[in-house]
Amino acid sequence: MVTAISLPGNLPINPLKFQGKSFRFKLTLICMFAFLVRLLYVIFVEKGDPLNGDAFYYHHASRLLVEGLGFVEPYRYMFGGAQELLFLEDPSYLTETTNQSLPVGHIEPTAGHPPLWVVLLAFPVLIGLDSILIQQIFSALIGSLGVFAIGWATREMIGEKSGLIAAGIASIYAFLWLNDGLLMSETLVIPIVAIAVGLSARLYNKNSLCLITTFGVIGGLAVLTRAEFIIAIPFLALPILRNSHLTLKKRLTKYFLVGVIVASVLTPWVVRNLIQFEEPVLLSNGSGILLAQTNCEATYFGDKQGYWEYLCGLPQPVGKNGEPTDESVRDKEYRSRGIEYAAEHKGRLFGHVIPKRVARLWGIYSPLEQLRADKLVEGRNFSLSLIGLFQYYSLIPLSIFGLFKLKARKIPLLPILTIPLITTLLAAISMGTTRYRVSAEISIIILASFGIQFLFEKSRRFRTKKKQTPVSMSEVEKC
Repeated sequence: MVTAISLPGNLPINPLKFQGKSFRFKLTLICMFAFLVRLLYVIFVEKGDPLNGDAFYYHHASRLLVEGLGFVEPYRYMFGGAQELLFLEDPSYLTETTNQSLPVGHIEPTAGHPPLWVVLLAFPVLIGLDSILIQQIFSALIGSLGVFAIGWATREMIGEKSGLIAAGIASIYAFLWLNDGLLMSETLVIPIVAIAVGLSARLYNKNSLCLITTFGVIGGLAVLTRAEFIIAIPFLALPILRNSHLTLKKRLTKYFLVGVIVASVLTPWVVRNLIQFEEPVLLSNGSGILLAQTNCEATYFGDKQGYWEYLCGLPQPVGKNGEPTDESVRDKEYRSRGIEYAAEHKGRLFGHVIPKRVARLWGIYSPLEQLRADKLVEGRNFSLSLIGLFQYYSLIPLSIFGLFKLKARKIPLLPILTIPLITTLLAAISMGTTRYRVSAEISIIILASFGIQFLFEKSRRFRTKKKQTPVSMSEVEKC
């Protein structure tokens, strides 16, 4: 006789529906479908479109890396001094500086972004496949692996059925696969963060050296993809301290071991940066320019409140004698500009700008305007972004419902909630934009999958109970 099995919280599942094929096999099929979706998007939508912004950086930085130039600032290499004028409709707007006299082919070390996505994109280039299309297809493959990682992480926290539902959602969710054709680093963010979240859930019950080492390595790779994840790793590692099977001393030792492993993964990049630049640089040189472009009149009082403005980063800083400077010196000057402006407008910052940054991040403030900005800055297809926005709004109530149901069943929520909370914090101190939300959308999908499963199981039980309810004689006589 076959009986029902249950997920945490005694939610019954009929095992007959799962016999025959393994979870991994089903998840692989979903990932193959996810790759097909992404491949069709790349071929029929993104093929031939020019790369914008960060995508241009990643593509050309990977090519220059394979050519043996190291991590070189691609805009200055490709355009020389003209890179300062690239996005200006009226070049006379900008006062001429020595930056504009730089020759094409100017080699300047960069840490504008952490290196891992550039390194991965260099693999197809290394074997002679250096076209944008090939890198987009490679990115689509990474994106489909992200779907697998989301399904696996969901199983680790909740169960197999929710894992398959989560993978199914991730396979068609536009705000995930739109990044793949655009060559954005968010493609790599998805699998790495999902794996980190799943391993964090495992740490509640298991603290083996192998698991801790794996978690530390994945944490280090996450930081080498997006520097802000260095804030998330200590929180995702907290389940180690909650393990009551170990003494406090052993728990603390293993917790700090994670930090040692993460630091070991980061060391080659940090050492390179400390040697390469005039000013101390650990992970990236990107924070200064971001602060300058998000703390200025246009983003505090204009139509880009809570967002960024390219012109606020101009003119590019020069040295005391007017000479061009290295990236770290420029970033320090940018940072001073942004902090100074924010300090002079504290009331506006806390009363208007920060709330609008957070609201932009979560699609509450000017969502259609934000999608238009995404199209202009990142080259996102507006119609497909509208589909993604509709999907996002549909998932939010399901994820909130799933959150409350998981809480009622006392399933640990720290691994799921850490990334959305940190993403919100980072938006508050920088800016709100659609692609910054992608790491938090992993949690939204996980929570929504359980909400969908719960509703489906409840509906099935209701239908079964209704069919089994006997009909009384009085009801027959009424008929």
